[in-house]
Formats: sequence, C-alpha cells, structure tokens
Amino acid sequence: MPGAQAHSRRTVIVAAVLIAGVLAAAGALALRLVGSDSVVLTNQSRYTEGVAGTWQRVNPLFANANEVDADLSQLVFSGLVRVGADGQVLGDLAELPEVTDEGRTYTFKLRRNLQWHDGVAVTARDVLFTARTLTDGDFSGDPLLAEGWRGAEFEIPDEQTFIVHLRQASAPFLARSATIGILPEHLLGTTPVRDLSDATFNANPVGTGPYKVEALDSREARLVAYDRYHLGKPGIQRLTLRFFSDEASATRALQGGDVDGTFVRTSPTQGQLTDLNGVKDTVTAELQRSSQLLLYLNTGNTLFRDQRVRQAISLGINRPGIVDKNFFGAATASSSPIAPGTWAYSGEYETTAQDLSRARTLLAEAGWVQSPSTGILTREGQEFRFTIRVDNDPVRFAVANEISAQLTTLGIRASISSTTFTVLHLDYLVPRRYEAALAVWDQGPDPDPYFAWHSSQMGTAGLNLANFEDPVADELISKGRTTNDLEVRKDSYRQFQEIWQDLVPGVVIAYPHSVYAYPDNLENVTAGVLFASSLRYTDVQKWRR
Repeated sequence: MPGAQAHSRRTVIVAAVLIAGVLAAAGALALRLVGSDSVVLTNQSRYTEGVAGTWQRVNPLFANANEVDADLSQLVFSGLVRVGADGQVLGDLAELPEVTDEGRTYTFKLRRNLQWHDGVAVTARDVLFTARTLTDGDFSGDPLLAEGWRGAEFEIPDEQTFIVHLRQASAPFLARSATIGILPEHLLGTTPVRDLSDATFNANPVGTGPYKVEALDSREARLVAYDRYHLGKPGIQRLTLRFFSDEASATRALQGGDVDGTFVRTSPTQGQLTDLNGVKDTVTAELQRSSQLLLYLNTGNTLFRDQRVRQAISLGINRPGIVDKNFFGAATASSSPIAPGTWAYSGEYETTAQDLSRARTLLAEAGWVQSPSTGILTREGQEFRFTIRVDNDPVRFAVANEISAQLTTLGIRASISSTTFTVLHLDYLVPRRYEAALAVWDQGPDPDPYFAWHSSQMGTAGLNLANFEDPVADELISKGRTTNDLEVRKDSYRQFQEIWQDLVPGVVIAYPHSVYAYPDNLENVTAGVLFASSLRYTDVQKWRR
C-alpha cells in the first residue's frame, strides 16, 4: 500500500484504485575502500542523475504528492526503521523495536550519537514531534499518512527511547508507518502545523540521511555526502539530481553525456529500452515494482460467482506472452497476490502457463457449452459476454485488448471500455458497477492484503473491489496482520497464496518493471523489489565508483 515514503494506506488507495494503483536508486562516482574502514576520495566521486519533474517541498511528510520530493526525502531524511530489498524491515535511526503487549506496544531505542545535518543531537523528542505533527488536526498534507499512527499513544521515557502504544496489533505498522522520515523539532517546533507546507525549511531541509542539501534550485539539487551518517559515510561524495520536463529529455541528456544516469518510473516503451540499452558504458537495470496488474472479476456478478469460471479465465491467459508483447519483457509474469522477490512470496503456488485444455474442462463443468454456430459459450440461453473496464493508460488498454483476444479462444467474448481514471474509479469501481476491470494494485512494502481482500472491506467504503468473501482467507489475513512473528506471517501468507490459486478472487497478470540506467562502473546498487521509486536509493551509502 499498495507502496519517502510513508508506507500508509494512501499507497494502498492510490495504487489500488489506479487503481493505481505506492523503493530506491541512483548513481555515484567513487570512494575507494582502503583496508576495512577508511576511504580515500577520488576526483571522480560524483554522480549526476537526470529525473523527470522538479521539487516542490523536500519534506517527508509531503513527499507522497511529488516523486522528486520523495527522491530527495529518501536521500536527506531517515526513519526509525527502513525497508530492505525484499521488504523485510531493518533498523535505521533505531534498531528493530521490542514488541510487547500482544503486538500493540513498540519500544524503539535510538542509536547513540545521532546528529542532524546541522550538528544538533537527535533525540526521541524529534520522533514524538514528527508523530504528533502527522496526527494533528491542522496537518495539511495527506491525512492517510497518519493511518498507522492514528489513535496511538506515545511515550519518551528518556532521550533515546520512543514508545508507541497502538490501539490494536498491526504487523504492517513497521513497514508502512515507522519508515517515515523524522523531522527536527529544533527547527520546526515553533512552526504552526497548518503552516508547515509553506515553511522555508522545505527548500532548506535538514535531515539525518546519507546526503545533505548543498544547493537547490529549479535546475538541480546538489547534495553532498554526510560524514556522520549512522549507516556509514556514502562512497559518492557529490550526488546531483538534475531536473527535466519529461523522461525523454532526461534520456537525451544521458545519451549526450550531460548526466550519468536516469530513471524511468513508468513502464518503458520499446523505443525507451532501445535508447537506454544503446548508451555506451551504461547498465540498464530493470527493477520489479511491487505493484501488480490485476484483472478484477466482480464476484457479485452471476458470471463470476463460480470459482471454476474464475479459474478458467486465469488459466486461459498467456501471461508471459502479455509481458513480451505489451511490456517488451519489462515485467514479471505472475499469478501471485504476493510480489515475487519479497520475503512473503511462495513460488510453489505460482502458475503462469496458459492451459486452455484445463480451462475448457472447468467451463464445461460450470455448465458453459460452446455454440456450434457462433463459437460463443452459452449457459441456459445466456452468452458468456462481459465488459472489461480500464483507464486510458495505453499499456493497460493494450493489455485489456490482449486478454480479450486470448479469451476468445475459449469462447468468451470480452469487450473493452476505456475512460479516465477518475471516471473508472468513481463511476465503476467504488460503486462496484462493473463486470471486470483491469487496474493496478500495490500492497506497498508489507504483504498484508487486508484492505484488498478481507471481507470486512467489501462495500463502497472499502477496497475489496471484487466483493470477495471467504472465511478461511479472512482468518489467514487476520493472522498475518496481527502477529509480529515473521515465520507465522510467512506461513499465513503461504497458505493465502495456496487458496488464492483455488478460489481466484482476482487474476494477477504481471508485476511491471521500472528501468534504471547508471554507469557500468557504479558498484553496489541494490537490485531488489521496488516498493516506491525513491527506494532505488536503498543503501545508497554503499555505492562506489
């Protein structure tokens, strides 16, 4: 949530209903290790990345509204904890917390000798200030950022300890809420919360992250390595983000040697892939996103109430073919509701191969017979026809048409109706006035599928858009959501993936990739699941060139 990132329900809502439909990256030029600890700077320890867009507010509490702000916040600020390449939670400003009171109380111990970029000591008061700002009624940012904190009580028994008492146990709290960047109370404590969005701080940010802001203007953001960064001084001394009007302009700058790297946030076109692959001395890495392309089947519709029909539709789709044809290979074909490459993913239940024979058998068992004259499946005088709703995104529109063509082989006729995302969301998905819909859903960095598939989220107030209801699935989702035992959570989600393939509440098609182009002599760039674009900078302090 799906997915700096305040991994909150906002990620779920925006990505879900993309539906669509919200981790890190970028380059550097080198510090070379000498022995085990010391580093010697070279005159090449610089890296310039071209990005589409520009900054507005470099503040983690407002970063969800702007991708460039999220990039810069990721580099400048730190959270209590952070998310690793596979979604597991790692320590950041604090070590992993002690969890007590049946999962309701989290006790964070800050690392010793933490300092803000201006040299002032970091204390638990800064964490308390950030949490209270998020939950303040005058906060003008996205209110859903506070979802995980809302209703909680806070304690700071000493300068190094921050305690959160949640209203109820919530395992996703760490990955979705405790990762938000912490703000300095000594610089913002006297600013009224309602005025925070216009504070001068947002153009002159001071954080605890791997990089300090040296200069920020309409052309670029120039950052310098923070010597006292608690996870180790970055190997790239100077990191610059240069702003461009669009991704094509950034790519041309890379081709012309004006920047060292660039990042394509959206699914790349074939032309973009060709251009990037043609840049000399450059790696073109594909980073799988956590967002899934999903064909929703409204289980409240008579066509899709029978799970055998839903199974048949899933088996009738050639996912690898769609990836090759519509994503030019830049996606991971998958039928799993849990993102491949994450700690909760279980590959044993993955099914991506098309099986038309089995699909026809299941449809026949469900009472559908192919008309000898039209070739269309019929049952009790009704033809198997429905409409796939989709937004105007060209890739999703093309995929919807490909799915329609593939289902024709089974005798199913699916027409395509596209519209704006807003209309798709408000007129069809929210009121559940659709038969099928192709959209993007993002769980974000935590695999908890509660909002998307728990029966309590049915109805127009929830995000269970398929109106799926199953007591076993509910029990597994609840168990995985309320325990902090990682092995118990893994087992819950393993079982959930198993019954998913049987019940097929939705048809997952693929997990699209983003493309990151950077110098081939840039080392230690993390290659994991991308839970948010800004998280391409995961472990940026380890980069060397």
